[in-house]
Amino acid sequence: MFPDRTLIVAAAAATLIISPVAGAAQAKLPPYPEALRCAALTHAALQIGKGTKEEGVLFDHVIFWSMASADAGRAAGKKAKEVDAEVEGASAAIQPKLRAQDGATVADLAGCVARVPPLDK
Repeated sequence: MFPDRTLIVAAAAATLIISPVAGAAQAKLPPYPEALRCAALTHAALQIGKGTKEEGVLFDHVIFWSMASADAGRAAGKKAKEVDAEVEGASAAIQPKLRAQDGATVADLAGCVARVPPLDK
């Protein structure tokens, strides 16, 4: 359980450190594959972090990237159910990598988290 907690704390810390800058930089809709990847990464992190004090911050990440992936999917001609299924499938595949603290996966998650603007404004 300790590695999972480390991952969650790292994701939450990245949000606190980078969010003000990320909010200013967020300008356009990311391409669908990128939005899908970030939606799946943040969803996987939330699944791992359920019941922790970081759950609220993780939920904010999921909300942002879920909306971004839905918008990008719509722009790419995908139906909402298709996008949801792709996020769920990718998230399930990512969870073991996050639990194992796979360096590339954790770095991808941190990159996605860094792009989430403050949702309280």
